[in-house]
Amino acid sequence: MAHSAVTQKYPDYLSPSFNLPLLHQADDKMKYKKSFATFVVAGLVRGSLAQTWCGKNYMSNQSVVPPGGQFVLPPQSVEPLLSFRCAPVFRPYLEEDAQTAAFVVDTPIVYDWITGAMPISLPSDSDASSLSNDFGSLNITINVGSIFTTANVPVNATGIQIPVDLSALNAQKTPYNVTCSATYSAQSSSGSESANEQKFNTSSSLLYLPDTNASVTKTDLRTGALWVRPASGEGGAFAPFVPQGFYINFEKYLATNLSMITQLKADGFNTLHPIPPYNNLTIFQQVINMTISAGMYIVYDMRSNYQNLSAVAQQVNAHASIPNLLNWETAHEPDGNSDPLNAAQATYELIYQLDGYHPVSIVLNCQDYNFSPYVNGADIVLQDAYPIGINATWSPVWNTECTPDFGHCGCDNCKGTLYDIRARIQTYKDRLNILGFDRTKSVWTTPQAFGGAAYWNTTPTGQQWATMGFTSFSHGALGSKSYQYPTTSGNVTTIEGTATNLTVVIKDYVQPFLVDPNATYANYDYLGVDAGLWHNGTAYLLIVANLVDAILYVPWKDVGLGSITNATTQVHRIYSTEQTTNATGLNFLPGGIGIYTVTPP
Repeated sequence: MAHSAVTQKYPDYLSPSFNLPLLHQADDKMKYKKSFATFVVAGLVRGSLAQTWCGKNYMSNQSVVPPGGQFVLPPQSVEPLLSFRCAPVFRPYLEEDAQTAAFVVDTPIVYDWITGAMPISLPSDSDASSLSNDFGSLNITINVGSIFTTANVPVNATGIQIPVDLSALNAQKTPYNVTCSATYSAQSSSGSESANEQKFNTSSSLLYLPDTNASVTKTDLRTGALWVRPASGEGGAFAPFVPQGFYINFEKYLATNLSMITQLKADGFNTLHPIPPYNNLTIFQQVINMTISAGMYIVYDMRSNYQNLSAVAQQVNAHASIPNLLNWETAHEPDGNSDPLNAAQATYELIYQLDGYHPVSIVLNCQDYNFSPYVNGADIVLQDAYPIGINATWSPVWNTECTPDFGHCGCDNCKGTLYDIRARIQTYKDRLNILGFDRTKSVWTTPQAFGGAAYWNTTPTGQQWATMGFTSFSHGALGSKSYQYPTTSGNVTTIEGTATNLTVVIKDYVQPFLVDPNATYANYDYLGVDAGLWHNGTAYLLIVANLVDAILYVPWKDVGLGSITNATTQVHRIYSTEQTTNATGLNFLPGGIGIYTVTPP
């Protein structure tokens, strides 16, 4: 079915005459109650009643059986390797983009046998370990359909854009196969080229779709960030977008209290993720209409039946025209449940056959269980480690120990600290790079916003919740959907009280750096302080979080800002809690966090 053929499924989305029920108006402020905490964690425990979790036995009557499924790190190489990769700048491109399209090419020198890495003979007088060396250039040819484009790209470069006019191609649902080839001849110290010409090849795909007035979510493969039109569904220019949202149970909460959407919008959130099933379609349409009016985007979740391809096809055909549809989500914790290894990929491929205008996400729960096959079924990989309030070595639910080979303590292979979030995000990012997906798949985070029962004896404070987001962004996350709403509310120590101030800071100050393809980035760890530093050529963005229970001081130079000469005029506080600065660095109380912009001298 053509993408535009299903636009009549929701004829009343944008109708001004479509009335919303006045259920529990916004003055009925939602408070976090223990009954809600029990409901949330009960659902999580019910979800883990498989015979194993993350491949591990966890009941007292079960024996210890190593789970297997561990990610295999690539062997190292003594000699330099070329990691040659190319991809379209956007996925998808539309017909209207034909003359402005481009590919992004990477040619870094690496010393690990990551996917696609190939030996390269560099000039004999060069030091391959030095990033400052000029290794010459590669002659690149990009071939898609009848189009051949050539360009010279430096060796050991990343993010080089090559314009490719797509006008000669027909827009179609089927992706085009792309072949990228490179030729390299090392230069000697005298400047002459070696006769030993080296050739390299890699492949990619181009999704070039017909124009549509329906919703479209693009992915900028230079950064991994999403680009969207306004949520109104009335058209407009694409703009970069960092999702900040919440999971919320549709039947338990949304179906009886639509004012929660109003409250989330007031808190500054821009994305709503209803947890299925969506049995009341009348209310579901009202949820769509209300989020459109609020300027929010929605994620459509098929976790309950994503392995039923007929059901998936019915849902995609029915709902692809939702005006503010951000993306599809399919497998929810397939690694924990030990879903068939090919299930997510089969669903992913079907969705792209039917739609292609929206990316697909999955949620992984395990630290290290069959990561590679599951991520084949996604453009976006979410982590949902929930470390706050757990006993990392003993399960209060199953009364058994937790080890790398046995047990279920609510957070797989975790320590029960905020470091678990940092480690999970960075691990997922590193694995995607090893697998060759660093351009084509991105990582999002799921901050914990619940607790008080089962594995979790407490709910994160507002500051802990913010820290989970901070360290996630500092290690490459490009979206955040907390689990789940309603959460703690009230003063600034609560999650909702913190969010009211923080969401606008993320949108106005953090997002511009995250989505900037020209911004450089580095992260630092100093005595337990996690720091992310971006530079857009004009200013720096610094995000810091103290992940340990200690009072700490961090010199500017140890977070990449040794050039600061006058902190009073150069350092601009945007947001901080339990954290200050002075002339020479940053001061942290336990758990302190901060966001700063810095101007060069």
